[in-house]
Amino acid sequence: MWKNRSFYALVDVAAIAVSYMLALLVRFGSLQDPNWPAASWVFLIVIVLIYFLVAFFYQPSVEFIKRKGRDELKVVLIRNFYMVMLLSVLIYGAKFSGMISRLLFGIFILYDCLLMYLFRMILKSVLLIYYQKPENKKKLLVCANESNVLKVLHKLQNSNLYNYEISAVTVLGPGLINGENPKTNAVKHGEFGTYMESVDDLLEYLRSQVVDEALISIPEYDKKQLSGFIQKLERMGIAVHVTVNTFGLQEKEKTISRFGVYHVLTYAPRIFNETDLFLKRCMDICGGLVGVVLTLILGAFVGPAIYLESPGPIIFKQTRIGTNGRRFHIYKFRSMYADAEERLKDLEAKNEMQGGLMFKMKDDPRITRVGKFIRKTSIDEFPQFFNVLKGDMSLVGTRPPTEKEFLKYEEWHKRRLSLKPGITGLWQVSGRSSITEFEDVVKLDLEYIDNWSIWEDIRILFKTVLVVLFQRGAE
Repeated sequence: MWKNRSFYALVDVAAIAVSYMLALLVRFGSLQDPNWPAASWVFLIVIVLIYFLVAFFYQPSVEFIKRKGRDELKVVLIRNFYMVMLLSVLIYGAKFSGMISRLLFGIFILYDCLLMYLFRMILKSVLLIYYQKPENKKKLLVCANESNVLKVLHKLQNSNLYNYEISAVTVLGPGLINGENPKTNAVKHGEFGTYMESVDDLLEYLRSQVVDEALISIPEYDKKQLSGFIQKLERMGIAVHVTVNTFGLQEKEKTISRFGVYHVLTYAPRIFNETDLFLKRCMDICGGLVGVVLTLILGAFVGPAIYLESPGPIIFKQTRIGTNGRRFHIYKFRSMYADAEERLKDLEAKNEMQGGLMFKMKDDPRITRVGKFIRKTSIDEFPQFFNVLKGDMSLVGTRPPTEKEFLKYEEWHKRRLSLKPGITGLWQVSGRSSITEFEDVVKLDLEYIDNWSIWEDIRILFKTVLVVLFQRGAE
């Protein structure tokens, strides 16, 4: 029941409705806007539809009932944040701003954050009370071998399986639990449910006792015997869950998904949720549109200055390496003389970045006077907003290397390209001028990838603004 999204979505809708009515009462003293009576309740319907759109695309990885109070508050704030963004785009994009009170909108959001969190916590408390009763729990059989049975049981105990109760344990494989082994005595003496010493004892138990589901975790168990055992459980109507390590895979399992006609195990250092990537792309498009407008305005002033000092193209175009090795052309306001690429060979010996996988020089003679200014203020980066709109780059990501740098990469370096490169990133806001080791750049990029979230991107964007305003870490 608690895994059903629609179940607690109804609670959220109730919170939205109550919040909206309270906002109307606070703002107008009645349950409708006196200026636009018909629009009052139409706006509520729009809010609910926007909520369901956000709920469809944004689903936290931790299940509702397992989230702690602080985590639940974060989910509520994120959901309301996305609602505000979409509602703002709708209101101002469709020119409805004159019909909707801004103060009403603000009051509603404040009430909604408070009541949605409160309603969810009340629901969670009710569910926890419900599942504390033994008759409401599913009875679980655990099948393991002697080497991992305690590990499996302890993991289950610490995994907050509120709606399950371990009713029986059996050990399969080469050798039963040794009664003299103090580590496994707790299992044998029934501290985790009824213990069976053989398959025959287990089958006899299953015929007469309540068991709803079974968890099997038996590394390198004979596949033929395992298949026969699963079939026996299925014939009794027992749902069977088999852990990945049962099949002798040494790698840490990540996720099981459908790939064409196959069910596959997917391994990756970090598996990205498609919904989160979609939201990241939406944020890129919104930010990219604003950035392109600013780029055109700046270009009207910067372009002539660049050309007057150094005749040639105003926009510098270069092939860079994007996601997982994809080539694309990056755009910048030209900050160097037109022959900068040809002069690079003569300067490589003065490279301050250790390892030769990235070029960096404090007083690069190829940089023009205008170039120094636009680099110091990061104005040269603005044309990359066109790359963001095209989809080659993101607002936040890792630094895209040149082809020459990329061809020198070791295997582990390439993982920094597993997420779309960005205009800014963790490296850029972590004192990029003081970093002289390429390995340190890679570590920061991998730290960003391994801990990536929409909120991390927002944090980096705000930090980037501070870095640019105070001109810290830029050259």
